[in-house]
Amino acid sequence: MSNIRQLITTLFTLTLLVTSPNLLASSTTDKSSNSDKIQKDIEISKEKLSKKTKKKTLKYSSVNINSANEKELMLSLKGIGKKKAKAIIDYRKKHGQFKTVEDLAKVKGIGKKLIEKNKQRIRFEGKNVL
Repeated sequence: MSNIRQLITTLFTLTLLVTSPNLLASSTTDKSSNSDKIQKDIEISKEKLSKKTKKKTLKYSSVNINSANEKELMLSLKGIGKKKAKAIIDYRKKHGQFKTVEDLAKVKGIGKKLIEKNKQRIRFEGKNVL
């Protein structure tokens, strides 16, 4: 029985040795393009993972509405995309800092429902918690 195992192992090893030069030749010519592709795939996977992680983390985050940048507003507040985040910042620059949550309703595109969704996430002082 052990002789049969040794024979199978030897045949398998020989098969690998016979085919490996072909594998090595093809892998060295495409090595740089394959490694570039693998690197890009890794970056894409990391980005997708970080987006999922951010969404889960941001579920519990809060944002200082008076100091947050566009990206922080978009990531922290539900229903706030690029356009509404920019509108918040433009309003803040033109009219000064927000004093109450209701002041946000003065920003074009922000209604009571959106404010209600985000009430727990909005702060007026301190650092952003992302």
